[in-house]
Amino acid sequence: MKKSVAGDLARALSGKISGEVTVTLVDRTLYSTDASNYRILPQAVAIPKTARDVATVVGEAAERSIPVTVRGAGTSLAGQAVGEGMILDLSKYMNGVLEIDPEGKKVRVGPGITIDALNEALFAHGLMFGPDPSSSAVATVGGAVANNATGAHSILYGMAGDHVVSSNVVLADGKSAELSRESYQRLKKNGRGTADDLLERLAGLVEKSGEVIEKEFPKHWRRASGYSLDRFLEKDFNPAKLLASSEGTLAVSTDFELNLVERPLWSALCVLRFDEIPGAMKTVPEILSKNPSAVELIDGTLIGLARKNRGFAHLLSFIEGTPEAVLVVEFQEEDEKRTRLKAIEFSRFMESAVPGSRPLAVLEPDEQKKVWDARKAGLGILMSENQRRKPVPCIEDVSIPAERLAGYIEEVISLLGKFGLTAAFYGHASAGCVHVRPLIDLGTEKGVSEMTDLCDGALELALRNAGVMSGEHGDGLQRSYLNERLFGRNVYSIMKELKRVFDPEGILNPGKIVDGPQPTQNLRAGETRSATRTVLDWSRQGGLAAAAGMCNGQGVCRKTAGGVMCPSYRATLDERDTTRARANALRELLSGNLPEETLFEKEFYEVFDLCVGCKACATECPSGVDVGKMKTEYLARYKAQKGFTMRDRLFGRAHEISLMRSALPSFVNRALEGSVSRTMLSLAGVHPARPLPRMASETFSGWFGKRRAPDEGEPVVYFHDTWSEFFYPGIARAVTRILEKLGFQVILERRRKCCGRPMLSCGMVEKARENARSNVSVLSEYAERNVPVIFSEPSCLSAFRDEYRDLLPENESLEAVVATTRSLCEFVLERAADIREKAPVPEEKKKVLVHGHCHEVSGGKFDKTLSLLRNLGYDARGSDAGCCGMAGGFGHEKEHYEISRTIGEKGLFPKIRTLDEGQEVCVTGFSCMEQISHFTEKPPVHVALILEESVAGGRAE
Repeated sequence: MKKSVAGDLARALSGKISGEVTVTLVDRTLYSTDASNYRILPQAVAIPKTARDVATVVGEAAERSIPVTVRGAGTSLAGQAVGEGMILDLSKYMNGVLEIDPEGKKVRVGPGITIDALNEALFAHGLMFGPDPSSSAVATVGGAVANNATGAHSILYGMAGDHVVSSNVVLADGKSAELSRESYQRLKKNGRGTADDLLERLAGLVEKSGEVIEKEFPKHWRRASGYSLDRFLEKDFNPAKLLASSEGTLAVSTDFELNLVERPLWSALCVLRFDEIPGAMKTVPEILSKNPSAVELIDGTLIGLARKNRGFAHLLSFIEGTPEAVLVVEFQEEDEKRTRLKAIEFSRFMESAVPGSRPLAVLEPDEQKKVWDARKAGLGILMSENQRRKPVPCIEDVSIPAERLAGYIEEVISLLGKFGLTAAFYGHASAGCVHVRPLIDLGTEKGVSEMTDLCDGALELALRNAGVMSGEHGDGLQRSYLNERLFGRNVYSIMKELKRVFDPEGILNPGKIVDGPQPTQNLRAGETRSATRTVLDWSRQGGLAAAAGMCNGQGVCRKTAGGVMCPSYRATLDERDTTRARANALRELLSGNLPEETLFEKEFYEVFDLCVGCKACATECPSGVDVGKMKTEYLARYKAQKGFTMRDRLFGRAHEISLMRSALPSFVNRALEGSVSRTMLSLAGVHPARPLPRMASETFSGWFGKRRAPDEGEPVVYFHDTWSEFFYPGIARAVTRILEKLGFQVILERRRKCCGRPMLSCGMVEKARENARSNVSVLSEYAERNVPVIFSEPSCLSAFRDEYRDLLPENESLEAVVATTRSLCEFVLERAADIREKAPVPEEKKKVLVHGHCHEVSGGKFDKTLSLLRNLGYDARGSDAGCCGMAGGFGHEKEHYEISRTIGEKGLFPKIRTLDEGQEVCVTGFSCMEQISHFTEKPPVHVALILEESVAGGRAE
């Protein structure tokens, strides 16, 4: 299809729909991949807001014979969500809960709502959507139905198609229809269907195909391969259920009515450890005889990788040693005591029946969550290894009867051995759907050949074991070509006829389910451009291209709750603002799919623009995709070409400017409040509604030099940051009082420079490198004597621990200096074991909501802050609210002010506004303090001041 045709379509739609249409190369590139091996560049992207928009888009596309591929989260593992022509993204706007019927246990929703968001809306009613794929935080209902998704609890709740009641759809010609049992019954009664003769033709196909389907269609229930022709055999045939496993090839759903199930009240786990995977699989039938709610497999490969991943290693406390296989067995009951007892009794049974299984009962909810989080992160963690061979999803979804599972796994291992390949194993042992990911290099002809040979071999094994090629991940571009052999010619011909009934011209997501291309077409693996010089060191990631290539499209960055990643996406729900989009854009540029000059174009800049540098992606993304670092690299190149703005210099060199301003603080404060200064700042790009922090009348170092210091004590260096030096010296004074009260002698190193964080945020990498080199030189003198360096600002501390390694890769003193760095809370928790004796315990626990700075949370150290406050007798709980939205200079920037506010409103601000009057808000970073002060009525308190109250006997300010 020629681009001009798509351009014509985009122009036609721009005045007809309320949603968005784009044909820019960058935007189309962001939709060219999903979580599979495949890449197809679409010609246009539409993001509809309403069902009418969908009908208009599909109708206009049909008139021009332009294919339409519907997309939810874009996390398909087999290439279902990529295609030429028009991409239809239903996730941004069509994501609401339309109607809840608690008594009838039904709900109607937009197709773009995520499963977790749906279940959150249903929580108060004690209900939920049964299928629970590992990607439920980002997977949309529309995508789940299209794939006939399920998850760990499929033995309880079946598959997505089992819960579809009805759906309003747009057909391939742009006309609307209702698919439901009732609409089909009306046809049978009245002799005519809706949407012309669709249902009439469907009824004819149902009637003539029953005998073949009864005889030849696979009997295994856990099936996402092919169309759901088994529904033809149901007494009260419901055409809406045909949408399950259709992968958007039959119709475009604009809403779904779904059945719901009751939310389980209690659960308990038993973890079993084995020395080999086949041995673990042999126990599954016996485990199932005890009526568990789930049986999940985690293999040794995943365990080893997770232990090396700083964002996930803490989840594996339930696994001792190095087992080759772990089975997680869950039991659910309505009574807590009975549930726990069931898990304990099962543990005792397995210890006796299978002595090598080493059972461990996991009863506490927090510990169970760790187990499930580790299991759900499996795919991303498997993709975290930076190597040419990757875990490829070619045979990873074969599903067979559970009683044949052990034999099948042994056959798969033998098949892999023929090619000299290893694989990772994980997934749903309870339902016979174990995901097998062979390590293959698809960038070579040999690797591509291995992929196709394995697919052929796995097909033979599936047929031999009465199974199917997909148990939940679908066919897509990876497996559709196998369907004629999998189902046989007769059933496959019925599938092709079903496609023609719904979509005679083949407009909707062509090449999926039927008439699939060879899996070697459109592979996205390929060589990148020759390495270019970078301003940061990327050797730990294997180079910049390899770092960008670590993104596998799994889309964890699209979650809207839990953790911190990705703040801007949570505010906009725009694919462009995901971690995935930024990594993909950079990878496409380095691979040559985007011209080099694209780097300096507006559309490319906008992809990175809303990244707030929270650093959460480096740890929360299971694959460890560090987009914060990528943005710094990008900005350095961009600014080298475009030049630094006045605002860049104002924020990037905040320390030096503040030093000059500190000579006349009162004058500066009055001047900044004047209309002339506000106008000048506005012209420089600072939002007029955002106040700049007021300078203190006396700097911290000024106060420090005048006070009487203790003559003895173990020395510690306090890295007094820009904000505590010039704007909030009370924080620094509190740090000093705390450390001295605990018996330490505080050293103020006046030779130190700004950590460089503000410079990095503006792309001033070389200036930041100068500061880093100077700071390491100064502090190395103390590192030689093992003198700790204490920080009260998380962003400064993280610069030392993370960015300095990228700025100074060959500095011999760096690691010794980094080893001495501690946050105030880390240090006090580690070194003051008797703090409860020195700090009186309050009579009543004071409630404190603690909001951790993004860099502290993403660095995995926030638990230290909470632990210390609780040790001191506070009822401290984390906000779990993600990013506050300030992000240093980001929240001051005119074009970012509203998005900064929106980020805070998505999580933090509502929690603060509902606090009790006597409950304090504690923060650990300067940015968070400024943001909360500006947008809420609750004045926040820095953690140092709270510690001062306990340790030093009161707050000086």
